Amino acid sequence: MKLLRPIDALLLPPGQTRPAEVVSSTINGNQFNLILRLAQQQASPATPRTEIAASSPRAVANGTQMLIQAVSQSQLMAILQPNGKPAAGIVETLARLNPGQFPAGMTVQARVISQQALDQGRFAILVKVLQGANSGINLSLTSDKPLEPGSLLTARVGTQGELRVPDPGRQLLQQALSQGLRDTLQSQGSAEPLMNRLQQLTVGTALPGEAGSVKLTAQVDSAVRQVLQQLATPAQLMTPKGVEQAVQRSGLFMEPNLTQLASLLKTDPSGTVPAGARGDAAATPAGNAPLPQPVLAKLLSALAALPVNPGERPLPGADLKAALINLLINVQQQLPPAALKAVTMPPAPWAQGVGGFPLPARATRALAETADLGSLLRLTAALLSRIQHHQLQSLGQSHSFSDGSTQTTWQLEIPLRDGQQFNHVQVRIQRDDEAPRKKGAEQAPFWEVRLAFSLDHLGSIQAIAQLNKGRVNTQFWAEQPTTLSLLNIEIRLLRDRLLAKGLEVGEISCHQGSPPQPNQPLQQRWIDEVT
Repeated sequence: MKLLRPIDALLLPPGQTRPAEVVSSTINGNQFNLILRLAQQQASPATPRTEIAASSPRAVANGTQMLIQAVSQSQLMAILQPNGKPAAGIVETLARLNPGQFPAGMTVQARVISQQALDQGRFAILVKVLQGANSGINLSLTSDKPLEPGSLLTARVGTQGELRVPDPGRQLLQQALSQGLRDTLQSQGSAEPLMNRLQQLTVGTALPGEAGSVKLTAQVDSAVRQVLQQLATPAQLMTPKGVEQAVQRSGLFMEPNLTQLASLLKTDPSGTVPAGARGDAAATPAGNAPLPQPVLAKLLSALAALPVNPGERPLPGADLKAALINLLINVQQQLPPAALKAVTMPPAPWAQGVGGFPLPARATRALAETADLGSLLRLTAALLSRIQHHQLQSLGQSHSFSDGSTQTTWQLEIPLRDGQQFNHVQVRIQRDDEAPRKKGAEQAPFWEVRLAFSLDHLGSIQAIAQLNKGRVNTQFWAEQPTTLSLLNIEIRLLRDRLLAKGLEVGEISCHQGSPPQPNQPLQQRWIDEVT
């Protein structure tokens, strides 16, 4: 609605919501002139009721109750009350975000109540916060994009108190991501139980079965060894090239790498395609259509059979996830069809949220102690679910915002082999890029790297390194006091090594306990909506 008398704007400060009643409605061309009687404010009961004049694009009956709010000096937003009943109380509506209530980086989830077109292609939008301590509060927003009433909105509070909203189409994707995160979180399992089992199988190639021991086929035995050769070693992670190769082989990039390999297979470049895979390339459909399952199974088998050379970049698709899928396929082929129905991974207890960092290990002791083909299949599927969970976390935490800024996240896990011992390190890499500026303006991305690992004698350790414009800040978190003391001793050495790399060193600190979770756009509300 539009105010007909400019002086009435003094009665409605921006952001304040007042109950009102329509006392008069007359037609005036294509508009309707309304007289609205404002309810007296609770803080000033002696104040007489005040009437204001406004025009509406549609008819409103006398006696209609509404909540009104000024969105500019001349425009009002009105929310009709159901069944014509007066509002039970004044709902708090904010036109500015209080940093105490809405700190920078906080994720806000809300439902759109109404929207109204303003001048110059902008829209006044009223939303209701759905979660947390601010649940029930209304926010009065202006946006250059319309949002349908009733739709869900997820936004992040910016440093200036603005709400940064991803592409609305992506929010539908986030619902699917949340569903996948929930499913993989309940079925995931750590690498150590499977790797210990595979190591035992390299010594003896038979497993117990219902009719005595079951000798593994040559295909399963080969697949077992191919998985183990994908593991990194602590020495490998001490060099930049070794870290690069370990990340490439983690399985995080298997699907895009297979797409890249499919393109290579179509062009059939000499010397780059594995001999066992080139014959199947002709069966690959044109364009970006997925590979048929028989072709994919043979391709994964060929990729897994490639030797791992520490000094060479792996062929696209030759990684841990591909080797695990190859193992899964071969174990399934050795199991009788009737036995497959009995080896489904039992559902885990409901986990709050959609995971996080670091991803907790799931207790699979019963499976690890049962040495048969069924438990081997389930342990393999559990590790595949864990890798998929990291992939979905990476997708769900990567965003392009309406102001042109972006956040890209990679979350992965690197299994480690140290002699006969197995462990893993979890990695989370985040890159934040500001919105593009004028030509010639220097723009440096903000980087954050998190590591999480647990060693028997040191306990759980997490490290956070942040890099921006050549300046690095580092935090270490340890649960054991003795480990914390060791870290404090080594801080000077770390500072010297960072300086030797040409970096400006800021704060380096050590803390006991666990660090706060990184800011993640995916929240529990999306799971609630899907459910």
